[in-house]
Amino acid sequence: MAVRAGLSRASFGAAARSRVQERLRADMARRDGLGRQARSALDGIVHALKPEGMDPHLPARHLLDYVLEGPDGPRAVVAAGDPATATHLTWLVSGMGIRPQTAMWGTAREAAHLAAAQRAAGAPRPVVIGWLGYPAPTPWRVVLDGPGRRGGAMLAADVRAWWEFLRHGPGEDDDVAPALRARGTAVHGAVEAHSYGSLVAAHALRLLADRGLQPDDAEAPWPAERPVEALVVSGAVGLPAALAARAAHLGLRSGRTFRALAPGDLLARVGRAVGRRRDWTDAAVLPVAPRPGLAGAAVRGHRTARWSPTAPEDAPRGYRDAGSVTLAATARVTAGLPLSPVPDGADPAGPVAPA
Repeated sequence: MAVRAGLSRASFGAAARSRVQERLRADMARRDGLGRQARSALDGIVHALKPEGMDPHLPARHLLDYVLEGPDGPRAVVAAGDPATATHLTWLVSGMGIRPQTAMWGTAREAAHLAAAQRAAGAPRPVVIGWLGYPAPTPWRVVLDGPGRRGGAMLAADVRAWWEFLRHGPGEDDDVAPALRARGTAVHGAVEAHSYGSLVAAHALRLLADRGLQPDDAEAPWPAERPVEALVVSGAVGLPAALAARAAHLGLRSGRTFRALAPGDLLARVGRAVGRRRDWTDAAVLPVAPRPGLAGAAVRGHRTARWSPTAPEDAPRGYRDAGSVTLAATARVTAGLPLSPVPDGADPAGPVAPA
């Protein structure tokens, strides 16, 4: 029974990715002998990787790691874009019930849409990693902090592996390309997290800060390097009191934490209240409805994706839906770009979205 050990710096190189593809082909050959969850996860991974599985204008997907059978069920990490050439790298962290066997293709598509939006905003070679690398809790476990702490430790370890790859390369003899840093590429890192995934992201940043990878710049004469420069949370379920007290010390510069909360997002509010958690009070507000200088459809409810081609073009969307104002805003801030200024007296979240 395979257990996902997490990413290593080699995971981002061509040789390791080739080995993962070989393992995937072997698992495809034994598909009929797998359990129901493993088969569903395998089918989702294969569908997400197929060039014809999504709009051809979206970036190609690359499988970095996966496990089909383990004590916590399937897990997978898929990159939209090539991490070996990235100028921007964003970790897309999902929440309640989002696992490879339930939402692999949809998660990979959301990662690809964010990467495409970052590219449209001006990022040269953005990469977004659809990170389903932790056992996302079921609805009745969202009130607990334990899954968030464990998921945060897994995410922090994978971010640290990326940081090692960025600075030192894959470390394998058959990957002769120099590290991104050696090529003079300064990569902007970010995390975009939804629902319970926001709790996972906060715990990960706390661990990275504790280990010195997300330094506090309060006393520094110049900004220090870090693997995560910006954090976006949408539909967040809040923070435990101890973590909320440290929200300003997660290794992010002032003004680089953002939140979006849409009208009708009852699950975020209920999750925060039932879990007795505190709000992200110091985060800058991202728009959930169009405003001057930032176009896109309004967002409503808790879901990341709700729009379909059969709906009107101006119908409300999910937080990560293509064409939503929140996706456009998220793309800019995760790419290190400023939002358009808010007119005097206007609500930074935009006007209330229609039902």
